[in-house]
Amino acid sequence: MAEEQVGLVLGVVEPATSTQFRVVIDEDNYLQLDDLVEARTQVPKVGEVHLYGLVTEVAARYEGARFESDMFLIAEEGSLPAELARSASVQTIRVDPEIWVAPDPGEPVYRVRGHSRDKALYADQMGRRLPIGFARDGDPIWVDLDFFDGRKGGHISISGVSGVATKTSFALAFLRSLTAHPDVLGPAASNVRVLVFNVKQEDLLWLDKPNRGLTDEARLQWTRMGIPSEPFPSVSFWAPPRGAVGMVPDTDSRTEGVSPFSWTPREFIEMGLLRFLFTETGDFRQQLTFVEERVRSQLARLAQPVEGRDGVVRIGTRLVASLADLVDVIEQHLDPPEGEPDQSWTGRVQGGTAQAFMRRLRAAEHRIGRLIRADGNRVDRTAEAVTVVDLHKLHDFAQRFVVGALLDEVFAGKEKTGQRLPLQVILLDELNKYAPREGHSPIKETLIDIAQRGRSLGIILIGAQQTASRVAPEVVENASIRVSGRLDAAEAERAEYGWMLPSTRMRARLFKPGTMVVFQPGIPAPLVFTFPYPPWATRPEEAVEEDPFEGLS
Repeated sequence: MAEEQVGLVLGVVEPATSTQFRVVIDEDNYLQLDDLVEARTQVPKVGEVHLYGLVTEVAARYEGARFESDMFLIAEEGSLPAELARSASVQTIRVDPEIWVAPDPGEPVYRVRGHSRDKALYADQMGRRLPIGFARDGDPIWVDLDFFDGRKGGHISISGVSGVATKTSFALAFLRSLTAHPDVLGPAASNVRVLVFNVKQEDLLWLDKPNRGLTDEARLQWTRMGIPSEPFPSVSFWAPPRGAVGMVPDTDSRTEGVSPFSWTPREFIEMGLLRFLFTETGDFRQQLTFVEERVRSQLARLAQPVEGRDGVVRIGTRLVASLADLVDVIEQHLDPPEGEPDQSWTGRVQGGTAQAFMRRLRAAEHRIGRLIRADGNRVDRTAEAVTVVDLHKLHDFAQRFVVGALLDEVFAGKEKTGQRLPLQVILLDELNKYAPREGHSPIKETLIDIAQRGRSLGIILIGAQQTASRVAPEVVENASIRVSGRLDAAEAERAEYGWMLPSTRMRARLFKPGTMVVFQPGIPAPLVFTFPYPPWATRPEEAVEEDPFEGLS
């Protein structure tokens, strides 16, 4: 591919340095933000050194004018001689060989293409590069999977304003690319499993249906990324049951292909799920977690399975077939009458604490009672490559319970096997709700464990949030790959976005849907990119239903 010179290295007013330099642009050419360029300079005792850089700003000025009012004279041809000069500021992102010197002023600057572009983006050093979208020049951009699946790092953190930043859309596009490139993912490709929590509307219940709004241009973009422009091929959908009787999924737009999920009382006790009913900061201040730990241990000690009734347990003389039954049993043993201390499960706690504990349990009975039942049906995370668990109709309290229970199940299962493969990927939106910056909770502790130790166990978290500054630092800081869409102006200035260039922070306030910026350890600068329109439906009216008579004569 022929080289395209775009200008010369500047060194007149400000010197060119090893980390940044300016380019005066040729009259018949241009540079725009995010363009990649290359400069070459001769270094004594070394030879030719190639400097690759990213355009961070573009400027234009008239040379020869002294005052702002001179513009009127320049506009009248010939009244005041002046020359238009256009320039670009460039951030150096790679030097090859790695001799960090400044480019000589006057040296030509080229737009990178082909092999030079791969060098500029460190693609030649990516052992397993995965396409995630397109850079400003229209060519693909990649992430190094070594920094995602735990080999060198793990996890992705995605931030941005709700509804505009398209955080979930990008996360799904990334997962689609991941599952469509078994050659890149390697031995883990065939058994990788993805757990997706749907917390907003029922948009994610249509991942297996084609999108009728997909354009030919979008199809071509997916093809260029090496991904079929088709919906997810292997998905299972789960939703809470509609009521306490019968196992019918509580969904509106779709019921076909959606399974109801719940837990039996036996599973609730054996898995220690009682702790996920006490996930608020106030629970720690009121010492409710102390009572919960004692009650949980007593339940595990005393509960006995009932022959012929799967999921039902016996505690003393009482059969427990629902959460209401369990709450009644706990209340009987929490604060027994005087003269019966041997009946107490917690010893003598203050009456206010016991009452607060029971109030929380009674509230839980109302909010999640339908999720604990004798005919429970746990989420099967292994049947399909992608498992979508719908939570949007549940009370916030119940959402926390389900997320905590499933995350704990994933983590405990991986700890038990001790094997990194197969990979378990978790996509969780509204991360600031489950792992807030302040306070403590069992869910937060589990997420911090996943962030810190998960990659060694093969658990990879894709966390999305509107504001990274409100998420526990331990979770955000352990994400090797960071992505952001449009940001609120105040949020963009927070320290959590220190990986951005100043110019990128300014632009992040104006990003359109589908435009994101990504940072990864292998490249010392953030890169702005766009990703294609999804080929899977994101709402009922977009779904293309299959014709049951298609192919029949």
